[in-house]
Amino acid sequence: MKIANPLVFAACALFPMSVLAANTPPKHYGFNDSETVPIELSSVDINRLVVEGDKITSIDCPEGFCVVTGTKSDKSGAARVNLNLAMPFTAYVSTEKGRHFGLFISPKAIPAVTSIFTAEHYREEQPSVFDKKTPYPTMMTEFTAQMIRYLATGKPIDGYRVHVVNDDLEHTTLDSEPRGTETSIDDAMFTRLNEQMPKPAELTTEPAFVFTGKHFNGIIYRVTNHAALPVTLTTAQFYSPTTRAAALSTYELAPQQTGHLFVVSGGESMQ
Repeated sequence: MKIANPLVFAACALFPMSVLAANTPPKHYGFNDSETVPIELSSVDINRLVVEGDKITSIDCPEGFCVVTGTKSDKSGAARVNLNLAMPFTAYVSTEKGRHFGLFISPKAIPAVTSIFTAEHYREEQPSVFDKKTPYPTMMTEFTAQMIRYLATGKPIDGYRVHVVNDDLEHTTLDSEPRGTETSIDDAMFTRLNEQMPKPAELTTEPAFVFTGKHFNGIIYRVTNHAALPVTLTTAQFYSPTTRAAALSTYELAPQQTGHLFVVSGGESMQ
């Protein structure tokens, strides 16, 4: 099905901090079978672990390191984990559908949250927003919103695989950005993505995350102000022929401040 290519610029909604503080969202992690996922769990609370679309049947910890409950009684398929020792260790998770993966657990004296694990192929097989019969601008706005939510919570996007653009996460990923088991993208892809983005004066744009799907792709860029004064941003500054929609995390950057640009690209046609 051929579709028109209007350029849709979606605004990033800003929520009061009091609203954000009221609820603690779950943490999301992607995984492939036999991978080990680094994760922080509470050493003072009961931790709840969920494998999306599946049921946890066992979590094997070194003797004395944890107590696991709920694998037989929890109808949702979740497991509850209490940590006994405040030192890092590796546990192994098995599920009803035959998935197996490891957790490198770092105990922290923090409130517990629900940790949701999603098998990469499961997420990619789910219908994306572009598989719905909704107007083109609505699809663009929703996909942009999904990228914004991913950056805030790490929640995966249905129908998409997420890639970290650079392997060196310790140096390229900001503390506020998600860290999981995403597939990395090499230097050649980094260069190509960087070259296709316009370079407004005194600003740098650095690709951070790429979302690949069958219809459109999504890219989250870091935008940094290198000027001595604050700069005002507009999505039009970052227009390129491949851009279908864009949104900004902020419309003003202080000197040396970094924000994020969310871009939907590609998708001249949908089959």
